[in-house]
Amino acid sequence: MMTDEKNTMKLSLSPRFVKVLKKRMKRGGYASPEDALLAGLASLEQQEEFGVFKEGELDALIADGEADIANDEVEDAGQVFAELRQLGNSRPDKK
Repeated sequence: MMTDEKNTMKLSLSPRFVKVLKKRMKRGGYASPEDALLAGLASLEQQEEFGVFKEGELDALIADGEADIANDEVEDAGQVFAELRQLGNSRPDKK
């Protein structure tokens, strides 16, 4: 891997990943290999920031939320955000 002052990078990819890139581009949605790689990096950043759900975990959380809505067991969003703001303002580092 080599870099220069223009923030460009030359990568050597295995034939497997070259095939993956070509497949993604052929399906559409990516104008270039760079676009596909940037999307992959963005996805990796998101996973690192928010975590990765185990198989079925997200579906279960959604089902729980839908059940709460159906049973009218929800909180007013305005009230929740007001409480969060109050908690944030009471943090020691905010004083």
